[in-house]
Amino acid sequence: MAVIYTSKHHSPEDPGGLIREILDMGPYFTGPAQDAFTSWLLRLGDEIDPAVAARSLLARYDLTAAPQPNDARGALIGLLREAAAYSRGRMEAHLCRPRGAHRRRRRRRRP
Repeated sequence: MAVIYTSKHHSPEDPGGLIREILDMGPYFTGPAQDAFTSWLLRLGDEIDPAVAARSLLARYDLTAAPQPNDARGALIGLLREAAAYSRGRMEAHLCRPRGAHRRRRRRRRP
């Protein structure tokens, strides 16, 4: 079943215009930024790389070099900037590989 968004700010990188709506709220957005970020991630299509989408939004909304507000919007912008630094391959490699300590704790089977 397809989801249809009616927001005028809807785009593949910002489904439903969620990020734009939060930025437009200004200081009235009280967060939590992590919930908004997770909601944005879950709304992205499978074919969209979150890092590419985040870079696109940062550029579109002129947030790449702008100072972050000291509120929940600033926390959301920080999360977008962090996501922009991770490509899909880098994220999967980071999340899918066993940690070093875990590998060392494995017992070796005796022949």
